[in-house]
Amino acid sequence: MTSFSITGKTGLDSTKIPENSIGATKEKCLTEDLAKIAEEFSNIEKFKHKIVQIIRKEASLVDFLDYIKYFGIRIKEAGLVNSVIPTNIRGLKIAAVDGSLVTKKFQGIDLIFLKAIVVKYFFKEQYSAEISYYPDLSGYNNYSIQSNYLNINEEGIDLTASLEQKFMEINQLNKMLKEDDSFYDLIVLDGSILVTPINLLFSKNYKINQRYNRVLKEYRSLYETCENRGITLVGSIKDTRTAALANSFIEIIPMLINNKNLFKELLNYDYREIMAYFSDFDLFSRLLKVGERTCTFRCNIEIDKVRDTSKKIPQYFPESFYSFYLKSVRFDNPLRIEFYIGNNHSLKEISKKADLIASIIYPLSNLNNKYALPIPQIEAHKRSVFQQQEINFIFNSLKALLIRKGISLFDKRRNRRPF
Repeated sequence: MTSFSITGKTGLDSTKIPENSIGATKEKCLTEDLAKIAEEFSNIEKFKHKIVQIIRKEASLVDFLDYIKYFGIRIKEAGLVNSVIPTNIRGLKIAAVDGSLVTKKFQGIDLIFLKAIVVKYFFKEQYSAEISYYPDLSGYNNYSIQSNYLNINEEGIDLTASLEQKFMEINQLNKMLKEDDSFYDLIVLDGSILVTPINLLFSKNYKINQRYNRVLKEYRSLYETCENRGITLVGSIKDTRTAALANSFIEIIPMLINNKNLFKELLNYDYREIMAYFSDFDLFSRLLKVGERTCTFRCNIEIDKVRDTSKKIPQYFPESFYSFYLKSVRFDNPLRIEFYIGNNHSLKEISKKADLIASIIYPLSNLNNKYALPIPQIEAHKRSVFQQQEINFIFNSLKALLIRKGISLFDKRRNRRPF
């Protein structure tokens, strides 16, 4: 098993790899190995706690303005931590979209079951809303069944299914906005506002490349509609292991120590090593108080990497994507909120946009003290998720049709073990 050696001021070594000999008795795993893991994790948590205490103590004094101009600095706002003033959401019209997929893989055929729903909230009072759905009134009946007969590896099938789900979600939004010309204050996407990974633009697989470009164009249509109609478009991300903001902050810490005389206590620790253990969620869940958000930062780093290779990004793919973390309840991680803003904008406009979005998302996502997610996003998920009986009904209906034609589905070996 992997363990940390004694090194530096922390006594932790994140670079040590497992020894060649792997395997032990169950008794050793349950006693020695688990005890060692518990001890290591406890030590890491102690150092994390100390680092966050130091940062929190002087977080309000941070001013990034002197460093934003430097190339490569993705932070685009002065303060590390910003207070959020919740708005009264009465009178706001907010839409959210979500989808789900199920894939079933057999010899000779792969099946993709898709579902996507748009939910629309009109808040008559702060926490009382009129709810409607698109494309149908009940918010349940919007399915797609797709098949593949080509010999494609499982990774390719999963990627195809994921792209088809994204296309279905954004396409539903675009159709809804085309049919409903009323004003929407906010549209919430489940997950990132960006289509990733951007490198699929250059996939050698022609069909994957085609699907990805189709999804990109659908997103671009949504960006343009929202921009033309003054609709704020955001992506709300439940979980992520990214450390984009934490890493950007680490880059600036030495300058804050030397030029601003801030966080000097960090020099008592190998803070760079300890910070490597933090994801953004982990760091800012500890650092932020309820009703606070982080500074905004550019989040389309994959586009930057592609542009650095001199490869062309299609003109319909914009550049101005930003993100921040919002702590809306006490016992949950902060939300990662992404948003899009027109290409001609100032730092002041970015900050103003982030304040507006946070002021709306905050009251939408603080009703449950243990679960931070905007209400429309929760409702969209509940309506779009596949129920097991739905899958069974669709699948059994197909099997019955095939049996009539003298065909039976041959399941993969791992799914038909006799033991």
